[in-house]
Amino acid sequence: MKTTARVRRVGIYVRISDDREGGGLGVKRQEDDCRLLAASLGWKVVEVYVDNDVTAADRRKKRKGYARMLTGITSGHIDAIVSWHPDRVYRQPAELEDLITIVEEHKTEIATVKAGEIDLSTPTGRLVARMLGAIAKYEVEHKQERILRKVQELVEAGKIHNSGHRPFGYTRLYDGEGERRKILGEVLNEDEARWVKRWADRALEGEKLYSLVMDAIDNGVKTTTGGDFTYQAMRALLMSARISGRKEHKGVIHGKAVWPAIIDPGDSDMLRALLAERSAEFKAEHGQRDSTALKYPLSGLPRCTCKVPHTVGVPCTCKEEGRKHHKMSTGQRGDKDMPIYTCKKDGGGCGGRTIQIPDLEPLMEKLLFKRLEEVDAAAKEDPNDPRPALEAQLARWERRKKELAEELLDGDTPPREVREAIDTLNGRMTDARTKIAQYSVKANLSEVSAAELREAWKDYSVPRKQSVYRGLIREILIHPATRPFNVWNPDRVEVIWK
Repeated sequence: MKTTARVRRVGIYVRISDDREGGGLGVKRQEDDCRLLAASLGWKVVEVYVDNDVTAADRRKKRKGYARMLTGITSGHIDAIVSWHPDRVYRQPAELEDLITIVEEHKTEIATVKAGEIDLSTPTGRLVARMLGAIAKYEVEHKQERILRKVQELVEAGKIHNSGHRPFGYTRLYDGEGERRKILGEVLNEDEARWVKRWADRALEGEKLYSLVMDAIDNGVKTTTGGDFTYQAMRALLMSARISGRKEHKGVIHGKAVWPAIIDPGDSDMLRALLAERSAEFKAEHGQRDSTALKYPLSGLPRCTCKVPHTVGVPCTCKEEGRKHHKMSTGQRGDKDMPIYTCKKDGGGCGGRTIQIPDLEPLMEKLLFKRLEEVDAAAKEDPNDPRPALEAQLARWERRKKELAEELLDGDTPPREVREAIDTLNGRMTDARTKIAQYSVKANLSEVSAAELREAWKDYSVPRKQSVYRGLIREILIHPATRPFNVWNPDRVEVIWK
């Protein structure tokens, strides 16, 4: 009696790592070839599994089509696989071993257009598959080396990476069509650039990022992906050296880029330093980011001395000794509608000391103007200003970077040593720029004359007043109330200036 061979139920698996055409044409060509092979073998195609524009070189990146194919094998939906080439199915040895286990258990046949049949049920077949897998792994690693070197060249030249979303503030010029078309360059997007400049100026004046986010949302300004601005998106935008026309890679600024600047590099450095310092200080104190807008100019500065008593007129050394005063929070008096700063017991404080905000704010304005008048009277060039020395050092390092770049081109010094030296210089230059920016932020605040500030103060926003206070004041110590308790006593307030 003649028996008829069982017709295999085939699942075609097609994949392409980089679909630059954007139309899935590469996987379609693979599918056509695979269907011809299945027909020649007399196999019936029951499903096509597609992973378009998905790499197999990184196991952390999930291939949904591949996962569905494995499920199809284990469920009995398919009992054969047809692919264009083995490296379309696997490129990692560990992934191959998992496939071998499943194929052996379910007696699954594998055929490829370019490499023929792969019999994973025999030692010879598995050896061939592992050899092909090792070759594919080598090709992946070699390609990664080339890509990393290309990225390094782009970084050093300040050029654009051909990936990622369009940056806010810029319009990209492309060659070709589709999502993966080549980027030719970037020019300013005038409408978006005006918003970047506006937000940068307001942030330098001390306005909270949360307030800037609300400004964007209220005015209908969207990100380049079409969504609303968030705290993270606003912070990333303003912290980026890109908006100052400089190339930044992995947090290190590598110099001038090929695209135009929206804001001045000096303003960008000050902005980066200001936001980093504010975020670090707030997180250290509150364990979270500095996101919400504060209602009162002095919020965050008043401290109760209940845990660490002080004598008025005696210099405070708590900061140097590692001791902290207890922060006072805003609240309302229970007997009348009056905003106060209070030392809350549930936060570890005494729970009793308060001071009325309408009393404290006018006093602090007077003390602030007095402080600036004293600065004006003693105005002179700061002999401790570190900026001239740092700027001279930056110039020397910049010259050395150019020399190293020439050595790299000449080939007299091993490329690895040259790149390591350049990376070291980049790190030192970043630290120097940060120090210059941090000092510039403080210097800009202290350079405001008392007369200028007094004239403009009434028009200052709450965030801008906060910036002035925080730039000059470390803490405002609130001492115990004195008799008669219903009379305002300004001697309760002690200011610790920076």
